[in-house]
Amino acid sequence: MKHVIVFRSRLRDGIETEYGAHAGKIYELAIKQPGFVDAKDFVADDGERLALIEWASSPELDAWRELGEHRAAQERGRSHYYAEYSLQICPELRGSKFRAGNHERWSNDTRPIAERWLACFEARDLDGLLALYADDATHTSPKIRVRHPETGGKLVGKAAMRAWWQDSFDRLPSLRYISTSITAGADSVLLEYVRRVDGEADSPIAEVFDVRNGCITASRVFHG
Repeated sequence: MKHVIVFRSRLRDGIETEYGAHAGKIYELAIKQPGFVDAKDFVADDGERLALIEWASSPELDAWRELGEHRAAQERGRSHYYAEYSLQICPELRGSKFRAGNHERWSNDTRPIAERWLACFEARDLDGLLALYADDATHTSPKIRVRHPETGGKLVGKAAMRAWWQDSFDRLPSLRYISTSITAGADSVLLEYVRRVDGEADSPIAEVFDVRNGCITASRVFHG
């Protein structure tokens, strides 16, 4: 997932020429790094500076942050160039783009995936449920380990997951998942719910979805 750095700053007096030369060198270093997408700089009338820097993913941004020459430049900035600065790192949850009559929209928000998953499970909509998963997704659960010990508790692929959930629906017609909390992140979502079956005590469950390119790549169930 793309990450955008929003960097606002003000320079100390009389340092602009030296700063500009050093910043140019750091820019030339940055564009050679894996994952660098783009950078733009702006200056307001009151002297405040704004830089927008895009990186293709969090791991590539982390590698840039830890690069020795970049860390040295950060220290130089604090000790010599900046009167003040603030920095925010923003994962791209949603976006849109318009160009020459073409309007594109996209979303990396994981919460709707969890909400759709719950709705499909409640409706016993296996096709809708499985459409949320990548073809090679995995599903891990303690109950799978108990009923199918040969799997080690892990199912791989949609066919295996379809068979598992169809069997669950057939065996437990009263099975329901009652949502209590959804905590969404940039590339994962934590779903907390109560497992309810007639004749059994309610059971608190936590399930984590790993999400990539809008699809669940792995789901892991934890029993309370």
